[in-house]
Amino acid sequence: MNGAKKKISLVLLSVLMALSTQAQQRLVVADKDTHDPIAQASIYTKENGKFCSAISNDQGVAVVDFQFKRLTISHLNYERRVVTSLSDTIFLSPRYRETTEVVVFNIEPKWIREKLRQVVKTKQKVYFSQPRVLDYDYQTQSIDRHSFYSYQSKGLMQMKSLDHDHYSLSQTEGHIVSVDSTLLTDVANLRRMLYEDFVDELDGGFIRSHRFSENPEFTSDNKNELELVFRSKNHKDDRGRIVIDTARCIIRKAYRVSGTETNKRERMSPLLLAMARAISGYRIDKWNRTYHVSYTEMPDGTMYPGEVSYKCYIEGYDREDDPDAKEYDQQAGGGFPNMEATLRLSAPASIPDSIAWVRLPGSWYLRLSSDDERQQEINLSHLPAIFDIYKEE
Repeated sequence: MNGAKKKISLVLLSVLMALSTQAQQRLVVADKDTHDPIAQASIYTKENGKFCSAISNDQGVAVVDFQFKRLTISHLNYERRVVTSLSDTIFLSPRYRETTEVVVFNIEPKWIREKLRQVVKTKQKVYFSQPRVLDYDYQTQSIDRHSFYSYQSKGLMQMKSLDHDHYSLSQTEGHIVSVDSTLLTDVANLRRMLYEDFVDELDGGFIRSHRFSENPEFTSDNKNELELVFRSKNHKDDRGRIVIDTARCIIRKAYRVSGTETNKRERMSPLLLAMARAISGYRIDKWNRTYHVSYTEMPDGTMYPGEVSYKCYIEGYDREDDPDAKEYDQQAGGGFPNMEATLRLSAPASIPDSIAWVRLPGSWYLRLSSDDERQQEINLSHLPAIFDIYKEE
């Protein structure tokens, strides 16, 4: 009898150990081609009415401390993958092939800066000279520890131009999927992709504060195209690449990755951030941004951002001490730490004679807002949309 009890005890111990392993497992998310770790990958599931998630750190490491039957692993730059069990490493396939890392030397050819200065001189004429209306398809996804949110919006976009200093949209389709039926439409990332356009922000200051090198491994069917790799002179967390047509002095593609130091300096007032932390406890411990853009050429030679992708990860921001800000986040669909979005623009098949436009204010991450501005943000979060509850995988 004692032997039988001992055998049962060992079996129970084995089961408990297996459950414990499934309940908390450390894994690494990595690139299938390069085996490099993937930071800020989203790992999530919803089962038995409960949503659970984890996010990989800078070393690609994540801890799954919840049980699951099916688990989704996703990242803006990679193909989504669904698994039923975990291994030590989960590999994701890249959606596009990155060029190899190129060293940016302190000494650079003089012609690079001359070409970039020419881009700055002519960019208004090439990229923003005339008003135009385009079809748009915007998709955004946000994940935190216990929430999932996605929103897709389609319609017409009125582009910024020399005679029109802002973007406007006319939505024809809206669709929200979330675990929380109180969340509303979120166009914050749409505004960031539009108003933080690489060419629009390219100026003499950017050229002076970065070093550039030509990527010798880049190939193109256009003999005038080449790829420039850049890094900030002052900040280690700011780097990227530009594909430039040297004959026309136009930028075809751009890619930029920026970290906490750069983003705090460029995207936010240090004084305002200090005030917010003193008043409400608001802080930013980590802030990573990834931005891709490919420009499309019109028959008349002008350009517009045909495809844009944007990823923003903010860690350690705490606004619990400010109930008004927390309520506002809930009303406007904010408060998520891991955000991804894509935007596709294209020439429309037709344009209606009468269009009801909704103006898109500029992008921001932290600011002092008037009552009118706060109401405008809330109004933008109430665009019409079909709502679906996020279902179990």
